[in-house]
Amino acid sequence: MRQCEPFWLMLAASVGQWAHEVYGVASDPHLQSRKVLADKDLETAFGDSFAFILPGQSAGAMAAVSINAPGARKYAATRLRQDVASLKNAPELFLRLMSEHAARALWKRVSLAFSKDAAQAAPLQLVEFNATADALENETGYLCLTYTLGGDGGEDSWLIEGGGDAPEVQLLVKMQDVKSAVRTLQTKAEKTVTSDSGGHDVLRKRVRDTAVVLDAVLDTLPMTIGACSRLEIGQVIALPGAKMDRLHLSAGTVSGSLPISQGELGAWKGFRALKLRTPVPEDVIREIAEI
Repeated sequence: MRQCEPFWLMLAASVGQWAHEVYGVASDPHLQSRKVLADKDLETAFGDSFAFILPGQSAGAMAAVSINAPGARKYAATRLRQDVASLKNAPELFLRLMSEHAARALWKRVSLAFSKDAAQAAPLQLVEFNATADALENETGYLCLTYTLGGDGGEDSWLIEGGGDAPEVQLLVKMQDVKSAVRTLQTKAEKTVTSDSGGHDVLRKRVRDTAVVLDAVLDTLPMTIGACSRLEIGQVIALPGAKMDRLHLSAGTVSGSLPISQGELGAWKGFRALKLRTPVPEDVIREIAEI
């Protein structure tokens, strides 16, 4: 699960999209911690953050979400169009009420990452986690993820303007849904690799089936362009280096002539033929094998 990068990218993207929706500015969430929790660990899982769950048993992947006080203040300031500093001493009840709307948006955004059916789901009616902790019962446990927004002093530092702690959200996801999502993403990745491999095989076959022109060269000699322009029909050109038992075989390619082998000129079944005397060079074989 830890090695399934698409899964973690999916969740980070969902939290980032949520942050853009509720705060109005793009953010790059930082995964602060990830823990596997059992039912007995839930009582203290969210600390002083404002945590929410669905009343009764939730049918989706989400079990609970939370937003800490700095995140709630930032959201309230965004909604009221005020500076965060002006809400420094805002009552806890006020911040809790304000954070509920942001929590619903976070729940829905992350749920969409696990199942597109969440888009057609009825509006969420969340309740406080502390008042209904007994409603969470999951035999397979939960994955608790903590994301920090704007706490690295980088481009997201706008989230902690005026100092103080960084906005932080927590996701409590049912472990069976986590495992299912990881399996699905891994299967898709394997299919993509298989598809790419198949495409490479097709390309390799097409390249290997491509026709090239082979040249059997008896001899070569230098000649000026002027001398070439004066060549005439019937003119005899001496080939002092030509030998019938030493012809050079080469293939014409887009990057020039590629030496293939050497042989000797002879006859076979009434036709002129070339008998190979040397093997194809290893570097040529390797180049073809790597196509």
